Amino acid sequence: MYRILPILILFMCCVTARSSAQQKNFSITPEPSWRVPYKPDLKQEPDARDVSNGYYMLLFEEQQHVEQSAIYRHEIKQIVSEAGIQNAAEIKVDYDPVYEKLLFHKILIRRKGKLINQLQASKFKILQQEDDLSRFIYSGLYTAYYILEDVRKGDQIELAYTIEGNNPIFEHKFTSLFYLASPSPIVNFHRSIITDPSRELFFKTFNGAPMPDRQMVNNMQVYKWEMTNIQAPEPEEDAPSWYDNYPTVQATEYRDWMEVIKWGDRVNKIPPPGAALKAKIAELKRESHKNKETYMLKAIRFVQDDIRYMGIEMGEYSHRPNTPDKILMQRFGDCKDKSLLLATILKANGIYASMAYVDSYNKGRVVDFLPAPDIFDHAIVYARLNDKDYWIDATTSFQRGNLAALTISDFQQGLIIDPAGKNGFTPVKNIANGKTVVYEHFQLPSDQSNAGRLSVTSIFTMQYADDQRDLLANSSRKDNENTFLNYYKNIYGSVSIDSSLRVIDNEDDDRIEIRENYLLHTPWKTDSARINRIDFNVKANLLRDVLPAYAEEEDKKTAPLEMRYPFSQDYTITIEMPSAWSINEEELHIRNPYYALHFVPSVKDNIVTLHYTFETYQDHIPVNFLDTYIKDRKKIDDFLGFVFYWDMEGKAQSEAPSQGINWFIIGLTIFFAGVFTHHALRFYKISIQPAQTAYYPPAINGFLVLVAIGIFVMPVHTFYTLINMDIFSNNIWLQLDKLTNATHSTSLLQLLLVTELAGVICMLVFNLLLVSLFLKKRDTFPKALVVFIVFYLVFNLADILAFNYVYERKDWADASIQIIMQACIAAAILIPYMLKSRQVKETFIMPYERN
Repeated sequence: MYRILPILILFMCCVTARSSAQQKNFSITPEPSWRVPYKPDLKQEPDARDVSNGYYMLLFEEQQHVEQSAIYRHEIKQIVSEAGIQNAAEIKVDYDPVYEKLLFHKILIRRKGKLINQLQASKFKILQQEDDLSRFIYSGLYTAYYILEDVRKGDQIELAYTIEGNNPIFEHKFTSLFYLASPSPIVNFHRSIITDPSRELFFKTFNGAPMPDRQMVNNMQVYKWEMTNIQAPEPEEDAPSWYDNYPTVQATEYRDWMEVIKWGDRVNKIPPPGAALKAKIAELKRESHKNKETYMLKAIRFVQDDIRYMGIEMGEYSHRPNTPDKILMQRFGDCKDKSLLLATILKANGIYASMAYVDSYNKGRVVDFLPAPDIFDHAIVYARLNDKDYWIDATTSFQRGNLAALTISDFQQGLIIDPAGKNGFTPVKNIANGKTVVYEHFQLPSDQSNAGRLSVTSIFTMQYADDQRDLLANSSRKDNENTFLNYYKNIYGSVSIDSSLRVIDNEDDDRIEIRENYLLHTPWKTDSARINRIDFNVKANLLRDVLPAYAEEEDKKTAPLEMRYPFSQDYTITIEMPSAWSINEEELHIRNPYYALHFVPSVKDNIVTLHYTFETYQDHIPVNFLDTYIKDRKKIDDFLGFVFYWDMEGKAQSEAPSQGINWFIIGLTIFFAGVFTHHALRFYKISIQPAQTAYYPPAINGFLVLVAIGIFVMPVHTFYTLINMDIFSNNIWLQLDKLTNATHSTSLLQLLLVTELAGVICMLVFNLLLVSLFLKKRDTFPKALVVFIVFYLVFNLADILAFNYVYERKDWADASIQIIMQACIAAAILIPYMLKSRQVKETFIMPYERN
């Protein structure tokens, strides 16, 4: 007995292991005999510039035998670098053991003319990979996983396998949708479909894919594609989900959409309601008091909220729903389960209801495909009551409001599964669309020492309210507060919560209001370009975040640009200033068939209001309209940020810039630059030494190295000062008549600004002249530098005195004192050095070389 027991245990383990392997439907077999002949050219190579991830596909072969319900795949990967060893040395094949068998034929490594066989059943790991569990979908798929050993640079990895079987839910009727390219180059490509001649297939191609060649092989009809050196299409970012630029082929056995509808009707056939479902229907009828609208609304809320979303989509249940009684009992189901349950409950009270198939990715483009049941990825309900059409997503949670507020995602087209209805698609439309309304109100202090306040009120209706309920239900109040706080911290810096987040949910109106209150610890920032001036930069980032991204004109897109649709936002920013304010009331209005944006600024006393509205009319911007959108977007960007200035000395506001450019000043800048450059060139030609004398000046060293550093830094500093001057903005010119000043003359203020501009440009040209004279060791450099130092000191002194006089300032600012002190120190050191130093006299001796 003691000897027999271990043998029995071992036998049971073997039986169990064999049973497990059989359940996983995996085995090693010879290659199938039904394959059609194909001879690739394995000596070809792709363009090395197109190879990524360290390897390329030397061969991709796929042959599908419809009558055998089998797909044969044959691949050869060429490793070209160490990265390819990492990226190509693993084999992963997914299959569904409920109705499929995985038959592996070979795994070979070719190395310098030698074949290394690595096909061993014991090396395979059959893993259950439920990648969709995060979306509450259990598919039952398995992955045969194999890690290759001893892979080296230059190896070829060859593998071949067959997957036999197909999902019985499709009743052995053939459909297929496949690409004729991949993200990596393919040197040799073969794809074939083998059928009985009596089976009629229909084909449609997309994005330039060719139609198949047809031929008879062994009394079977063969449709095949053979190509070489297939390049991957360029990836397109920010394109809508339905956009695809890969060459694609669709094959189907269905003649029209009515065949698909009848198939769906067969799949969705249900038995009469059981006792539990009858009881639930009776309960809903009692609660509705014979009001069908109330009954319909209660049925929707019950299925959406009380039946949780969870899909067990194994085998034929990938497309066949479970019975409504089962779904009611287990209280969970996927989209088709919940839709069928809802349709059953609605029908029980005389309300027309039917399941409808939609595609959340292809959306309205689904009508471009040939009839096939497997191109859809979602099921919803179409209902009709009192001559009104309703589209209902039974998987949506937290929908509230009445039937008139019922909304649906942008599926665009749906196939209603009713054989007595339409042979084709029906537009999926919302009864009404919701809206997002946001108010941001800033209260700014009169100085930098006090904090400001920001209150935000966000109002969401219909589908936007549903989204917010979902967000709030799946995260804590603390997490939401931190998320919202960090959003405003990233924009305005030091921000803290003033009071807790408040949520007001009006379910009857399907409306949610969220209120936030913050402290802005340092809203005013010191203006580095202006003495004693502070700034507040307000940004309309909530609008910027929803505007479609765009590329510059030089990065031409060949794909449409995705837009959020449907979408409507009403966004108001109000800024409560320390005193009465004024702004340039420039509006912006843009409207076209794809979007509309309106901006209206206004001011009343000390309240500045920036009002934006943005609405989309389609889910994309077509390629031929992208140039217009880029131009519009650049206009819009100029109105998404405003800087408000506050003069701490004068206790008066300055400007809220219009963000526009004063092109007259730009032209005047060019004119001044031309005049001063002309005089600089004339000075450059002046010499002190005779031109005919030969000179050999010494190299730059000693104290002259420090002089050189200053000479090269000055033009950079002066150019930076020039481009940061507010004089180029329209706003400063429009606000001059509003500034309190001692001159009481707008014309004099304009003259002072132009004079300042001319002085800065003169210094910039003078700086560049000094650089040239220094590099050439010209004899005029020392006197030119002395003149520049004197000019720099006099100009800055005059500019500061004029500024103090105009704005009636009695004390000099620290920055002004620093500028004058630096100029005086430079003059005290450099002027005597330039005039008296022997090193200077021996170094700068080169005259102007005349031709």
